Amino acid sequence: MAESEREYIREKSLEGQASARERGRHGGRPKVVDDNMADYARALRAQGVPVPQIAGKLVIPSGKNKGEHPSVATVYRLLAEADAADDTDE
Repeated sequence: MAESEREYIREKSLEGQASARERGRHGGRPKVVDDNMADYARALRAQGVPVPQIAGKLVIPSGKNKGEHPSVATVYRLLAEADAADDTDE
């Protein structure tokens, strides 16, 4: 009985998420990094600037952390995603 109830709740949740997606609403946390910031970080990395210094030069443009610097981990993740995207483009 509990298993069927869980499955019912799961189906309803997925239907609600699909409905929200159709209305243009997306769940989850908003992105900290925009495309301009990503391009700037990649350009600095290409010039050989260390990642901690790149993180210090970037500024979050919006959200609750507006005006602050992204973490070093965020910059590493950003650069790794860019590298992965470059690898799939080739």
